[in-house]
Amino acid sequence: MLPRHRPPVPALGIPARVSQFFCPEDTRPLARCRAHTSPMELPPTSLKGKMPRPYSEIPGNWKTSWFNLYFFWKDGGFHNVHSMMVRNFQQFGPIYREKLGIYESINIIDPEDAAVLFKHEGMYPERLTVPPWAAYRDFRNKPYGVLLKNGEGWRQDRLVLNKEALSLQTIDNFVPLLNEVGEDFVKRVYIQIRSSAHGRWTADLTNELFRFALESVCNVLYGTRLGLLQDFIDPENQQFIDAITLMFHSTSPMLYIPPGLLRRINSKTWQNHVKAWDTIFQHADKCIQNMYRDLRLNRKSAKEYMGILSRLLLQDKLPIENIKASITEMMAGGVDTTSITLQWAMYELARAPAMQEQLRSEVFAAKAASQGDVLKMVKSVPLLKAAIKEVLRYGFVLREQTPLSSLLSLTQGSIQ
Repeated sequence: MLPRHRPPVPALGIPARVSQFFCPEDTRPLARCRAHTSPMELPPTSLKGKMPRPYSEIPGNWKTSWFNLYFFWKDGGFHNVHSMMVRNFQQFGPIYREKLGIYESINIIDPEDAAVLFKHEGMYPERLTVPPWAAYRDFRNKPYGVLLKNGEGWRQDRLVLNKEALSLQTIDNFVPLLNEVGEDFVKRVYIQIRSSAHGRWTADLTNELFRFALESVCNVLYGTRLGLLQDFIDPENQQFIDAITLMFHSTSPMLYIPPGLLRRINSKTWQNHVKAWDTIFQHADKCIQNMYRDLRLNRKSAKEYMGILSRLLLQDKLPIENIKASITEMMAGGVDTTSITLQWAMYELARAPAMQEQLRSEVFAAKAASQGDVLKMVKSVPLLKAAIKEVLRYGFVLREQTPLSSLLSLTQGSIQ
């Protein structure tokens, strides 16, 4: 499986296509108002009376972008981003600007700054566009899904998807599907423990959680199991899994090197990326065909919950190609975020054994009180939810000019 970099610090990368947010040559102060909304509230008390610093004064290493990319690659940056970010925060302070090849970003580490960013989303948040994913869709003449869209198109698709992916009533439908996968994962762990001569489970946790996350996400999205938690995996499903791994592998270099350039020279990276996405979309086509066949043969009822894909198709509120685009992007965006969140939650809990015991006690008590009702049990574990939220509470993309406390409070000595 694909090894992925996982930042151990609460750093937020704000992508730049920065011209959308700031003008690099503009030395005017950052704006204090936002578009599409009423005037923003006053900044925290500590900022009153202070003028925001201009964008050009953000410290960092961004003037020699291609040299930066070379040293980034030479230092193993594709798999060591977290260590490099820690080093940059130590050098430049809590906010710094960076440019690697074509990718420019502003990185922050202060939770208060993260809160400011969340308050400035506006009606049309500026989402991070993944250049290689967009390049593939342009190459194959496929529509963008909700992950890649911006503006009014994003909002229209998002409003439809909200009802099927985020509403409380719909989320209840996910619980049986996720519980099924969760129980299989726990069984797999116990089998591994019993088969070990030392009575312990030693494994590559990154890969195991990736398999668990992919199985869970696909069960919710497509309403089908891939069999990733079994010793033998169906060859066709294995091809789909390999395609996802290849897609992630080929994505990384094209975040910094223009996909259009690699396409023109027909590089192996571009070929692999196209091959991977072709397989992923073929899997979506197969799931759609299977769902329609099951309904036609009365194997399943239209009232039976068969995953997000089936609900979107039956409602017919979006074009089928748009549905496929969003489903594949939700799958790609959901696997890593789920597995990495779980891995870091386990890491933090491993450092807090007392909290582990509290969580175990809460889960056992909820299980006993629910008498087998998993949905009721899930609603009775507030400490567990809080632990996951603590891991999830970082991560945002800035849409427009926003005053940040760290930028205001940087000392002159930290700006080189």
